[in-house]
Amino acid sequence: MNRNKMIRAAGAILIASMIAGCSGDGGTGGNATDASSRTLSAEESAAPSTAPEVTLRLLTDLKEISPPKPDWAVWKWVKEETNINIEQETWTGPESLALAIASGDMPDLFTVFPGDAQKYGPQGAFIDLSKHLDQMPNVKSYLESKPEVAQRMTSPGGEMYHVLNDGTGAGNLMVWFYRDDVFAKHNLQPPTTWDELYETSKQLKELYPNSYPFTFRHGMGTLRAFGPAFGVYPYMYEAPDTGKIKYGVTDPGFKVMIEQLNKFYQEKLIPQDFLSMDYKSWTQQVATDKTFMTIQYIGQIEIMNSQLQNGAHLKFMAPPLGYGDKAYIQKADYEDYGIAVSSKTNNLDGTLRYLDFIYSEKGKDILSWGKEGETYTMEDGNRKFLPQFKEPSDLRKELGIFTSAAYGHADFEASLSLSNENEQYSFMESLKYQFPTMNVTPLLTDEEKNAISAIEEQLNKYYESSVAEFIIGETAMSQWDAFVEELGKIGSQKVMDTYQVALDRLKNNIK
Repeated sequence: MNRNKMIRAAGAILIASMIAGCSGDGGTGGNATDASSRTLSAEESAAPSTAPEVTLRLLTDLKEISPPKPDWAVWKWVKEETNINIEQETWTGPESLALAIASGDMPDLFTVFPGDAQKYGPQGAFIDLSKHLDQMPNVKSYLESKPEVAQRMTSPGGEMYHVLNDGTGAGNLMVWFYRDDVFAKHNLQPPTTWDELYETSKQLKELYPNSYPFTFRHGMGTLRAFGPAFGVYPYMYEAPDTGKIKYGVTDPGFKVMIEQLNKFYQEKLIPQDFLSMDYKSWTQQVATDKTFMTIQYIGQIEIMNSQLQNGAHLKFMAPPLGYGDKAYIQKADYEDYGIAVSSKTNNLDGTLRYLDFIYSEKGKDILSWGKEGETYTMEDGNRKFLPQFKEPSDLRKELGIFTSAAYGHADFEASLSLSNENEQYSFMESLKYQFPTMNVTPLLTDEEKNAISAIEEQLNKYYESSVAEFIIGETAMSQWDAFVEELGKIGSQKVMDTYQVALDRLKNNIK
């Protein structure tokens, strides 16, 4: 057994034994049960003058781009506003979270992904925050105003083992962009439909024979980004028109998308290695006049613009319509990271007070902008960051703004104010085109997972291999109906029904 496997095995054994000491009250046993259960008002929860001083240990991931500093201003502001001292600790490796839980010497707060919360919460490692929402009126109010956030952090039984960060997820958007300098040079207009995308690509192929005018990476995963322009997501999702679970691959719009991609592939308007293209290959194509239209994470527009030379320039492009009434991009401006509270904390009142502050309007403002005179000045009624803060990353590196667990609900305008005009345009335009629902499935119970896991695995394998063969022409489109029929034979309806039960339960839990 190698060292990593030994660590995982030891961690699993330790977690099982250590968590067994927690009470069965939703993970709120031990010292955590000493906390007051009275309901607080938003004003009380944000009043530092009456709050006792506490020190909380916080375990977060370690990001090399913004390594934590003990003197970050965000922790100073937290102390000034809440009388809470934050002692930040960081992971030393992928097993750090498991080992911290297993050790018994658990910090008060953890940064976690939803999968971590759902794994360790039911075992008793994390407190069920749904039982403490009355002590966190700002968190409660925020979740009521953002039910889509509440849905993603609610377990099948209604428990909330973590609270998700929100506000900076716009960087997760995958958007279209194009070489506006090349289009201007040849008097071309950005395509507004996939038929126009095809015709424009053919024109560019004639002008640049060695190019692939339209390119993308992430292989079959990119279909999740293309799908909304055809009115669907490829897998199971909540259909915006019915509120019911839908299997997108069976929708007529999905077939139209695959027909389009097959046409692009056959005429070499997209790279022939799109299934395996990596980031390096993609950047080389973008930087060397080998492609002129693409879909990628929104931040890549300015990353690539900083590398382009001789007047080359990329600009946001509205998604072209493929099928239906309106072209969309994937709704992905959400965060998949949050904060959990240890079931062994001796400072439950303090941890709840901290969470409530970072989700308050005052906390949102201070932890996004800082304080006047310290980080920004007012000019003509608008906030302007001091000259030493030149780009969004400076806020993270120098102040700790928007770093792990240092905010709850962020004001993205603060980050955007340090972006250039082209990047601001991209973010603002992208908001107009997001699909009404997210490409996520509701959480299942263990019993439900076990009932469909083998079917899902078989479905996904058959889907990926078959659709790839349709795109590259190894299977004729005349076989599409047989493909859809086979999905049904594998068990797609059972999977849909299972997720529908989970979605109905989830909606009922957050009423």
